[in-house]
Amino acid sequence: MYLRLAEPLKQRTGSPVYEQLAGLLLSVRDCHRRLGTEGEFTAYLTALRAGQRRKRNLMRILDAHGL
Repeated sequence: MYLRLAEPLKQRTGSPVYEQLAGLLLSVRDCHRRLGTEGEFTAYLTALRAGQRRKRNLMRILDAHGL
């Protein structure tokens, strides 16, 4: 569910959007931790960072949130 919400945000730009995406990703990470599937989240986050690497402000926000 959370990842479906995150997908459209990946297409947008701007700090408010990046903060919203980071918040969703934190929720996704928490869910994966509870389910014991952290590896799946790590793979998703790695792919997201690779695909969005040109968005330097997004990378800074993700780093600030420990993602």
